[in-house]
Amino acid sequence: MQIRTFKAATINEALQLVKKELGPNAVILKNERVTVSPTQSYVEIMAAIEPEPHAPAPSPANSPPATEVHDDIREIKSLLSMLISSKDYFSQLQVQQPLAEIYHTLLTRGLDEKQTFLLLRKTLSEAKEGPLRKKDIVDAFCQQLLGRVHLSNPFRGDALARSKCFTFLGPTGVGKTTTLAKLAAHLKIKRRLDVALISLDTYRIGAVDQLQHYAEILNVPMAVAQTSQELAKARDQFKHYDVVLIDTIGKNFLHKQHLQDLLKIMNGAKGIQHLLVLSATAKDEDLWQTIRHFGAIKVQSLIFTKLDETLSPGSMFNQLLRFSHPLSYLGIGQCVPEDIRLASHKNLLAFLFPSGRTVKEE
Repeated sequence: MQIRTFKAATINEALQLVKKELGPNAVILKNERVTVSPTQSYVEIMAAIEPEPHAPAPSPANSPPATEVHDDIREIKSLLSMLISSKDYFSQLQVQQPLAEIYHTLLTRGLDEKQTFLLLRKTLSEAKEGPLRKKDIVDAFCQQLLGRVHLSNPFRGDALARSKCFTFLGPTGVGKTTTLAKLAAHLKIKRRLDVALISLDTYRIGAVDQLQHYAEILNVPMAVAQTSQELAKARDQFKHYDVVLIDTIGKNFLHKQHLQDLLKIMNGAKGIQHLLVLSATAKDEDLWQTIRHFGAIKVQSLIFTKLDETLSPGSMFNQLLRFSHPLSYLGIGQCVPEDIRLASHKNLLAFLFPSGRTVKEE
């Protein structure tokens, strides 16, 4: 690993030096402001070219906490109890048409087996007597499903009146910066609002550079902050703007220390709405654990990206059924600003039952 130390008057100048010498994939190992005298100081950054990360070997330190183990055991017991007490319904779902086809189609699209079973059981229990067509069952199932999914628009008038600062949280690689840029363009061009950007992601050089590129295209101001004090200063700098969008560090938040680092920067920051960005292509278990780890932060809504890259959107629906967080936006591509949609029941169903892959009618 190549490690270098860079010194400059400001954080932006230091980051540019790192980018020039080590490239956009460099990783920040350490950064601090060094005071030379009461009137002189400089920023010192230690950076390196990071090798491909290796999965940590199992160890007691990486073992799940007792509370999580307890939750998993309770979930297994709940599933077993449900199957035993509902064996008649389960038999219908397995052997009777058209229920079996609908049931297995939903499972192949990634929906959780327990949630699918419960929703279909409720659908059948509320159905009128007599034979049901597949379309009737699917329509009734969709009503049950959407009745459990909450939607929100964080940029509507009353939400902006409560808070005009929004952070984009989430693991690395889910598209936080691109999603932020899409919404910044929408708010400025379509809503005609004054927008400002703040980047907290000084972990990778390319992240600051990417957001700066978007800021220049949109002709909006941008600031970089790496401490809670600098974040407060940047927010004060943009206090007269209608909306301030904050890009955060992209790391593996299954490691609690990474989340603690983010909370440290957010320490004392009030009046911020947190939007958790997740990938629809991620595994169901990974999404579940990520949302649980973000429990220390009051998340206002979820944003799912990469809906165009999956044929099994069930993992997204599973989280919307498990957690009370509302859904606000759906990312459907990489183009800025057009490939984002405000979540609605109609477009959710379009992903669950896309044209050409719906449950076929007899």
